[in-house]
Formats: sequence, C-alpha cells, structure tokens
Amino acid sequence: MTSIDLAATDTRRAEKVTERIDAESIVALAEELIRAGGENPGGTEEATVVSLSGALAAIGARIEVDEVAPGRSNLTARLGGDGTGNGGVLFLGHSDVVPAGAGWTADPFEPRRWGDRLIGRGSSDMKGGLASLVVAMNAVHAVAPEVPMTLLVTVDEERDAAGAQHYVASEPAGEYTGCVAAEPTGMQIITACRGATNLRLEITGASAHAGNPDDGASAILAASDVIGTIEADDVALRSHPDPELGRACWNVGSIRGGHGTSIVADQCELALDRRTLPGEDPATILSEILAQSTRAVRGRSRAGAERISLTGSIDMIMPGFRTDPEDDFVARCQDAVRRAGGSGETGVWTAACEGGFVNRVHQIPTVVLGPGDVNNQAHQPDESVEIPELLEAARTYALIALRSSKSMTT
Repeated sequence: MTSIDLAATDTRRAEKVTERIDAESIVALAEELIRAGGENPGGTEEATVVSLSGALAAIGARIEVDEVAPGRSNLTARLGGDGTGNGGVLFLGHSDVVPAGAGWTADPFEPRRWGDRLIGRGSSDMKGGLASLVVAMNAVHAVAPEVPMTLLVTVDEERDAAGAQHYVASEPAGEYTGCVAAEPTGMQIITACRGATNLRLEITGASAHAGNPDDGASAILAASDVIGTIEADDVALRSHPDPELGRACWNVGSIRGGHGTSIVADQCELALDRRTLPGEDPATILSEILAQSTRAVRGRSRAGAERISLTGSIDMIMPGFRTDPEDDFVARCQDAVRRAGGSGETGVWTAACEGGFVNRVHQIPTVVLGPGDVNNQAHQPDESVEIPELLEAARTYALIALRSSKSMTT
C-alpha cells in the first residue's frame, strides 16, 4: 500500500474507534467508581479497584493486582500486543480520593447530574478520567485488537504515594512509547511538573516546671527558630525560579508538641511540604535545612539552647519531570486532542503528580492530560466534571493509543 493508502486506512480505523465511544458509557462507569469511595486517609481503595477490575476484565484485559498494604492494591491492566505492553502507551491513574469534607449540598458519594456536569467526590480527580480511559481502551481493542495498551492504577496518590513507590521498587519490565497521566488538566497537555517532598522534623528539648522554665529547653521555642529558617529559605528560593515551572517553595503543614501549659515542652514535630524542581535531591534538602535550623537554634541566647537536638526524615518523595514540548509523543497527543475537538495547548503544572515516577523508571516521554479542573473543582465541595469533556478525553485517549502503537504509521 502507498503512504496515502496507509493514511486513509489509519483515518478510517480512528473514525471507527471514536464512533464506539459514547458519553453515557463513560458516565455510568464514573458513577460506579464515585460510589466506590476510597477516601484517603480514612478508608481503602479496594472497592474502586474491584469495580475497575470488573470493567476491565469485561473488555478482555489481563488484570494484575499487586497488594501494597492490606485492602490497598495497585492494578495493572493490559490489552493487545504480546501482553507486556511493549510498544504501546502507558496510561496512569490512581484509585483514591481526598476525604469528602464539609460543605456538600448532597451525599458526596452518590453521584448526580446538574446539566452537563457530573457531581461527586472524585468526579474530577480522577474517577472521571479513569472511566474515560477504560471506555477508550475498550473501543480501541474492539477495532484494533493488536494495539498494545497498559493502564496502571495506583493506591495512595493523595497522601504518601505508597502505590507509586511500590511500583518503582518492583522495577517492572516494559518498553512503552509514552505515558499519559489522566489527572484533571482541562484537557491541556502538561509537559512538566514540579515534584513534592514531605518532610518531618523532630525537635527534642528538656522538660521543666513552667515556674522556672530556664531549667528546661523548650522544643516549641526552638521550633519557632526552625520555622523562621524555613521562611527565610522560602524567600531565597524566590530568586531562583525555573523559567517554566516557577520557584520551589516550602509550606509548614502542621506543628505538634508539648504536654500542657505548665510544662516546658520537650518535644515538637513539624510536618513540611517542599515543592521541588526537576533535578533537586530531597535528601540534600533535608540535610541542608537541618544544618541551617541547628545553627539558628544554637545561635540564640535562649536558656537551654545547647540542649536542643534536631532530627528529620522524609515521608514521601514525588519526583517532578520534564518532557520536551517538541517530542514526537507530545505531537501525537496534540494531534489527538485536536481531532477530539480540543485546542492541543501545552503547558506546565506547579502541582505534582505520579507521572514523575513513571518518567524516572521507564525513561519515557510523559504528559499529564485529563478531564476536570484541578484548581476549581478537584478537592472541593460539590466536585464536578463536564460530561462533554469526559467524552473528549475518551476520544483523545483512544487516538493517542492508536498513534502510539508501533504497528501504526506516524
């Protein structure tokens, strides 16, 4: 066949695939996944994994369930090809949602529609994206069963990324052409993300009666020096922004310490969030902030300052990533979005996602691309997603899968 004939064949096949995708199938599965819950912390993702497994098995996918912790399993589903995912796209999602919280106008886990929107916890982040992926994979497999596709769904993305870290530690085999993380981007193609590191600092002092505090060493007062050091470092980071991703930054998320108002606090703990740029080393960040904080504490003419000690640990590392916007895989994603009715616009995220883990393990071009609004809908009361955008997402994912297979022309 000539190249023109091949192009026409590919176009007809793409049309057959997208014709099989309908909004009602996506919404029905999204509603089932919303009802499955999966609040993190506060529950498990097991019901969501069971629902996804059933939907994927029904379309012929080969299912692998890998337990990360009791009731919390990663899910891998493969379709087409030789069963390894080689040569095809790797889709990435997560099965947990943030706690519903207060402020909802109805049950957050009983999905409902309002006009063209689907409302429910996880509708935007990311049960809607998962439903779009499954329906897209079904359509591709029905028309082009030789096209390889893999879906990885991790647990614990919203808290400590235990599922992604477990996946990384297992060093899975597979040579994928690219990765699409179906996080809510409003169907903008995100080519770079900052990373996130959660740190914990333990400050140890000495207790004493509040009537004579100089007999002790206040861990809480020392924590104020640590917080001042973090604030100063955050200001310094403002002068070294990444031209695309902006600056790295600190947040003091929580502070806990002391035993009562009449006792000098001998313990204090800080939970910290440090947003990182690609290439930064979390271990170095922890070491440097401990050294700077220790100097700040020791430099104060405060009673017991010499008795204060600081230790730290890393609770979670979510690496950032950067994909060349001119990469062929990005071009395929842009073409797919445009064919599905979107703009094909690219951008970057100051948020973090698990795409960085996949990018690091498989050394493949990675993008974040999905239905929903991360800023105005995800993690909000009455979280919702536009149903037409779910349809656009499914068609986009299907076209990406077709164009990312080595069996297809490019």
